[in-house]
Amino acid sequence: MIINKIIKTLFCCLLISIFSCTNQLTNQFGIRNQNDTKEAEPKMVYLFFEVEKASDGKEVIKLMERKESDGFFKNEEFGTAKDITNSNYKIVLLDKNNKICKTSIIDNPLSPVFESYDKDSIEKQIGKLDKAEFFYRYNDNGNVAEMEIHKVENNNSTLIFKLKL
Repeated sequence: MIINKIIKTLFCCLLISIFSCTNQLTNQFGIRNQNDTKEAEPKMVYLFFEVEKASDGKEVIKLMERKESDGFFKNEEFGTAKDITNSNYKIVLLDKNNKICKTSIIDNPLSPVFESYDKDSIEKQIGKLDKAEFFYRYNDNGNVAEMEIHKVENNNSTLIFKLKL
């Protein structure tokens, strides 16, 4: 009687372990159930831009190239704006419902910060360019639909570029 209970218990444990192992094996070898939802593979997206100051003083941005690769950035933050200038670009990524996915602030590429070295000191200076290139990178899981670039100058924001992704 006790032996029958032990055998039944072992049999149940064996069945449970077999079913859990087969589920792990099917997932490991890419065999999916029809009920599984397919998620978008994460991608690293690189956008390369050119910005030029027009004759009227406005900044005109053009997308030069877009590159994608599989994977994701562990640390997405890069090149955050320094406090020395009063002119930055705010990059806003929007989803399909026009909700903000991510916001980043970078230095204005037409006003780069240079360091000059003297015998006794290091000074930061702001350059003035008429044309420059810059890039932006982000993780995309299939939810980013649009990008906006705003010029932020003295706490005033102006939309200068919009791109459907």
